Amino acid sequence: FNQILGTLNNIHFDSSRLNLAKQIISDKYLTTNQVIQIMDLFSFDSSRLEFAKYAYGRTVDRNRYFQTYNSFVFDSSVNELSSFIAHFS
Repeated sequence: FNQILGTLNNIHFDSSRLNLAKQIISDKYLTTNQVIQIMDLFSFDSSRLEFAKYAYGRTVDRNRYFQTYNSFVFDSSVNELSSFIAHFS
């Protein structure tokens, strides 16, 4: 996992980092803590939100996913993710 973080950290633009993060985890499962660590690499809430939505279905401890809310700057992002999760189930 540290190699994944290192690789993503070397990408300078959120859009490129987001695309690569999605590609890397497409066949993997993560913990909520790992999702948070990746989310914290992004500069913008929009990228954090898109990644959080993408990663939700690949998270093994979804009962802890509320912890991702602390990574957002804006309440609107928290609300959108919360709504997404409610409809995902």
